Amino acid sequence: MEIVRSRQIAASPEKIWPFVDDVAKWPQWFTEAERGEMTGQGVGRKQKMFGHARGKASEIDSTVTAYEPNRRLEWHHDAEFMDGKKAPVVYASDAVAEVTIQPQGTGSLVTYRLTMKAGNPMFWLIENLLARAPIQKSFDTSLERLEKVATATAGASAPASSATG
Repeated sequence: MEIVRSRQIAASPEKIWPFVDDVAKWPQWFTEAERGEMTGQGVGRKQKMFGHARGKASEIDSTVTAYEPNRRLEWHHDAEFMDGKKAPVVYASDAVAEVTIQPQGTGSLVTYRLTMKAGNPMFWLIENLLARAPIQKSFDTSLERLEKVATATAGASAPASSATG
């Protein structure tokens, strides 16, 4: 199963990238993140995201598999834990996620993609019938929050403007 959500953000890739690249900044925008840690740089970097899922403490340990500054961050879920016990947080036997940032007009098109492989038929049902809509909503909300933090940063160096409509 693949879930893809995109959002046009009125900020350059250089303004958005620091929030995507630094896992410690994910809680500022990613709805699932309460804390993030990373070791290393670029491809091969290890990172951990801590949060809550289904009312339980969650942890996703991952390895960065593609790293293109200001353009693309991809990571493989190596291990997932619920309340400290190994568990499939995203109901998958394998998962890869990525955020891409493409310059577009005066802003950027940001896409969050999660590709999951079901571990068994029950997980396939959960992924496709129960998990898809909440994950899509989470990604949409996350991209909206990313827009707010990135444009607040972008606007800090420019005079404020007002919108009409």
